[in-house]
Amino acid sequence: MHSSNLENAEAHPEFGKPCISSTEKQDRDKTRTASPMYDQYPNYTTSQISWITSLQTCLVVLLGIFVGPIYDIFGPKLLLIPGTAIMILGIMMTSISAQYYQFILAQGICTSVGSAMVFNPCISAVSSWFNKSRATALGLVNAGSSLGGVLIAIVFRNVQLGAGFGWAVRAVGFMLLFVSIISCVTVTSRIKPPGRQPTNFQQSYLHPFKSITFTLCTIGIALVYWGVFIPISFIPSYAVLHNFSPTMAFYLTSIQNGASVIGRIAAGLLADKFGIFNTYIAGVYLAAIVTVALWIPASGQAPIFLYDIFYGIFSGIAVTVWQPIIAHISPINEMGTRLGAVCAIQSFSSLLGSPIAGAIVTHNDGEFWGAAVFAATMMFAGGTVMLAARLRITNGRLWVVQ
Repeated sequence: MHSSNLENAEAHPEFGKPCISSTEKQDRDKTRTASPMYDQYPNYTTSQISWITSLQTCLVVLLGIFVGPIYDIFGPKLLLIPGTAIMILGIMMTSISAQYYQFILAQGICTSVGSAMVFNPCISAVSSWFNKSRATALGLVNAGSSLGGVLIAIVFRNVQLGAGFGWAVRAVGFMLLFVSIISCVTVTSRIKPPGRQPTNFQQSYLHPFKSITFTLCTIGIALVYWGVFIPISFIPSYAVLHNFSPTMAFYLTSIQNGASVIGRIAAGLLADKFGIFNTYIAGVYLAAIVTVALWIPASGQAPIFLYDIFYGIFSGIAVTVWQPIIAHISPINEMGTRLGAVCAIQSFSSLLGSPIAGAIVTHNDGEFWGAAVFAATMMFAGGTVMLAARLRITNGRLWVVQ
């Protein structure tokens, strides 16, 4: 369940005031995405708009550094219940927002804080219940977020066309409220929380990085996250430039999320059979390869659809299997804290990825090849660092299940 699906929200015609020159406006129009979110902010560049959704992604993962230790001490309930309330409040405030700063506060900050308090404990709780089939379990859990992305986009679009932006956002809010209540009731940890105890900053946040393997994994995951969300954000606008209707381009996100369900479930099954590192590295490399091989030369509807589906599958692996990797190399009583530490580092790359890509697109006069190359380079670099971590664990052996 990710509130970032609200990035497909429809326009408020009264939103914003001009803040760019006519020349910049022409450049901006060349890079206008099919995602209706960008139509909400008609006087801002693609890069400027990307800061809102990037802020969401950043905060959801950054706050894991605080949410993780709270989970380890008190368990999931203390986080899930207030987190749900904060998340829904942010969504409802987004539905009545009209100015840029209001969207930043409601969608960018409030919704993100609540989402972090809901998402991170669910991942940690599931990890605590599984050992042998942990990757499969987490793959199924993460597939739920992709399925939610499909359903939310469809519901939002249909309600928005009939009742307007505000009710479309509120409809999403009510959907998330319903499923979050189920989470509050059902999610538990296998480990009994120890309760209140002194917090040792060095032990909690610095000690894990004494492990070279953990440090390499953290760096590798952060590099992957620097690039993996760029195609997800920009492929709709690329499709519009190649004769997709705005509606069809809008649904490319849903198609990609649907393909990601397959990738996330398959990732868990493959990881438990062939090794979590092997599966993750292969998925990341394949995501980078199809971005260069299919996105850059794609100019017709069929190639763009093909890339959208393949990238959805491989990116599903890239955003799923890192969680069981961190769980695998972490003591079970430190799992939440270590996942939070990785998320904290990961958050900064998540924050910068889309705005940098948007700036590259604007600099290249609406051409997307530079953003594609940047995304693929970051993913390939991250996969290579993860390969170094794997080789350290296996003492340099390549052909081993790990």
